[in-house]
Amino acid sequence: MMSFDAVKKFILPNRRLHFWVTAIVAALLIPACRFTHLRVAIPESLGVFLLGWVLQSIVWAAVLYQIGIPGSWAALRSDGWRIVPALVMAGVIFLVAGWAAGALFAVAGFATLEFYHRKGDWKALRTALLPWAYLALGIQLALYFSSVIVSVRSCTEYDSLFARLDKSIMFGATVIGISRNAVPFYGAAEWLYYSIGGVMGAAILFLCLSGDSTTAFRMCGGILITYYLSLLLFFFLPAQGPFIAAGLPSYLETATVQRMSFFNASVLYHHTRWITPPLGYYVAFPSLHVAQPVIAAWFLRKWSRVALIVGAYCVLLVPAILILQWHYLIDIIGGLAVAAIAVWSVGGATSRSQSLVEAEGLRLADTGGCASR
Repeated sequence: MMSFDAVKKFILPNRRLHFWVTAIVAALLIPACRFTHLRVAIPESLGVFLLGWVLQSIVWAAVLYQIGIPGSWAALRSDGWRIVPALVMAGVIFLVAGWAAGALFAVAGFATLEFYHRKGDWKALRTALLPWAYLALGIQLALYFSSVIVSVRSCTEYDSLFARLDKSIMFGATVIGISRNAVPFYGAAEWLYYSIGGVMGAAILFLCLSGDSTTAFRMCGGILITYYLSLLLFFFLPAQGPFIAAGLPSYLETATVQRMSFFNASVLYHHTRWITPPLGYYVAFPSLHVAQPVIAAWFLRKWSRVALIVGAYCVLLVPAILILQWHYLIDIIGGLAVAAIAVWSVGGATSRSQSLVEAEGLRLADTGGCASR
């Protein structure tokens, strides 16, 4: 008979499992692309995407730190005059880059200057590059495999089933009906939906700046596990989302993205010659837009206020997703399920007391150490 320790070792997750799974997925990429006549190439927009992700991450980390960490405003109040040149810098950036991009650059620039002023740990900051690059690489792999699956499966095959399930769960209501009654909230919904990258990046920064890059890798590994699980489910239950039956007003950015997603999926499914795939993520079930910030909130729980803010973001994200017609309600339920599985798979389901004993991040954060150590 197996000993108790052997049974425990078998049941408990391997914290390095996600590395092995990612390696296997990467090894399968070339054969899968050859089978479906897809060329592997670096996307032309990758640099712009990564730059935007970095800026968004810095902004979210700064906001979460100022709001969620006790005593974070003391440094600003003690020497408020340094904000003046920062405002001048922001004005110049707004003139050059416009309001939307300018706000991103200005806040990220001011946060970087504050990090320097407060004698932040640049060595700890550099440790964030590896988990961040690991997550970015894994997401690129997932995007390619999404294109591979769409090349062999119609990605709208199960949309009607999910729509019927939704109608049953919501007592006759539909996502499209909810969306059409929420026109005044379209703008807020888009902001919430497209902020998810910043939340993920901010979580990486928090963990690495507290000296816990190992946990940052585990969090990123958990997020990647949700991608791999969702792709597996997508292969058997392909669906793209409620928007294929109705759609949003054309003036919204999301409407353009959704039309391109539907068109690209059609191109991939019908292509017969070698093509360079237009990378996109065509998966409706489960919703990773819910799963990812939930995982981030879990791994940030040693900063209780920060985790609470991210948790509130997760709650607000649910109606935003439905309003924008990206997912069915059943997709969101599925997203929560794969998030729980992913957290367990990377050994993240430790008790709160154990996580506080193993990491010094909470003590550092409470004394302002997340930005200056």
